[in-house]
Amino acid sequence: MPTFRDAEQAKEILGAVAERAKFGEAAKGLRDAGLIVAFVYHNPELTILMDGRTPTADGSYMTLAFDTLEPAPDVTFESSGEVGNRFWQGRLDVPMALARGQVKARGAINRALKLLPILPGLYELYKQVVREKGAEELLEA
Repeated sequence: MPTFRDAEQAKEILGAVAERAKFGEAAKGLRDAGLIVAFVYHNPELTILMDGRTPTADGSYMTLAFDTLEPAPDVTFESSGEVGNRFWQGRLDVPMALARGQVKARGAINRALKLLPILPGLYELYKQVVREKGAEELLEA
């Protein structure tokens, strides 16, 4: 499966997804859980911090930051960019990927895994943004 061309492409796509989703159900779930979640990707190198705990100026449920782990995340998921791409499409069995070592997790893993049922809307949003950005190769099997 393809991966992001570079960190800038990943930032552009995931930033657009987060911007559209920050008032939605998945972000509300992150806020309700009071979680800060980090995704650390390799190939390309990128860190994404989704903060559902810190109050936002615009009334949204979360903030997004790149290339930082501040404030300290409650849970960190680390994987390749390829595995991250599969996750955002809803094509990754997260518990199995954890068991196989494709994803390494630290912190409040059980709290974060409880959010999996509210993610399907994000998966469709991700695919939509990928198509809009002309990066359909990311959706290839």
